[in-house]
Amino acid sequence: MKKITLVIAMFAMAMASSAQYTGHKFFDNWSIGVEGGVSTNLHDWDKPNGGVAGINFTKGITPVLSLEFQGQVGFNDDANWNWAVKSANVVDNVSVYANTKINLMNWFGGYKGAPRLFEIQARGGVGYTRFFWPSFDGITTESSNDLNRCNFKFGLDFDFNLGKQKAWTISVRPAVILKTSRDNDPVRYSGEGMAVVCDKGNGCLAYGHNAIGQITAGVTYHFKTSNGTHYFTEVKPVEVTKVVEKTVEKPVEKVVEKVVEKVVTKNVGGGVTVEFAQNKATLSNTAKAKLNTIDKSATVVIDGYASPEGAKAYNQKLSQRRCDAVKAYLEDRGVKVAGANAHGAEGAESQRVVYVTIK
Repeated sequence: MKKITLVIAMFAMAMASSAQYTGHKFFDNWSIGVEGGVSTNLHDWDKPNGGVAGINFTKGITPVLSLEFQGQVGFNDDANWNWAVKSANVVDNVSVYANTKINLMNWFGGYKGAPRLFEIQARGGVGYTRFFWPSFDGITTESSNDLNRCNFKFGLDFDFNLGKQKAWTISVRPAVILKTSRDNDPVRYSGEGMAVVCDKGNGCLAYGHNAIGQITAGVTYHFKTSNGTHYFTEVKPVEVTKVVEKTVEKPVEKVVEKVVEKVVTKNVGGGVTVEFAQNKATLSNTAKAKLNTIDKSATVVIDGYASPEGAKAYNQKLSQRRCDAVKAYLEDRGVKVAGANAHGAEGAESQRVVYVTIK
């Protein structure tokens, strides 16, 4: 049975691994819940074992898979230990369970980025129960074999996720508990006004059934996660792309800034120096303002350059485009251009500039 539970858990994790989510740190997606209800022997369902109450802590691993740590106590009932004598204990038994939970809605229908209003979860796990046998008429019966049980628990959770933030869940939780041993009761009513100790052969089986049915109802609070919500949030592919783009752009921007800081433009007399953006041959408003300071009757020579980041042939073409842009703008104003020389990336002059020298 443990192997079956493990296989189901591994398969659920595999189904959920294809998506990426935020809110998956260790302290994310924890919840706490309380529950109360009744249990009964499935063999004698008309003789209930009594009330049950519990508390559970749950850790969400993925939107499909979660782990639950559960503690429960069983309360005394007239028909609990034997059919005639009532136990003197208020709490008859204490149980702890470690359960694996699989969200069937997210498994088969896919996670939509937030919990649904209604969800069904399958639950299964292993537990340990400690019984407290009654004592009366001065007779105390104890047996380590009878006081302890290892159990398997299987059930369904019918969950209603409430509120805009889905921080609260109301659940109805039917379950079946299978005991790993079938032992006799430690006591039974003899019919003569006294209790006697059962042995293995006299059939005192008022509480010796292998299967117990249980139904509880409870409320759960989901603590806020590091992503600001109370649940997993899916990482959209476009968000991943943006992060990558920023990571690539920042180093390039730093390199460019270093190059600009080292630029020392030469003195061109009465001419001007026009600067261009990286990999651009378009005149900015600042560049046009500088060119407007040149008298329309002047004759000029243009020398264009490129920074050394690109290939040699490409830089040559880029510097030529920059010369052509400056030449066209000046000629439109009436300035005579005696020469326009494209140098590409060349020595100390290898910057994103065009020098306009007045002859």
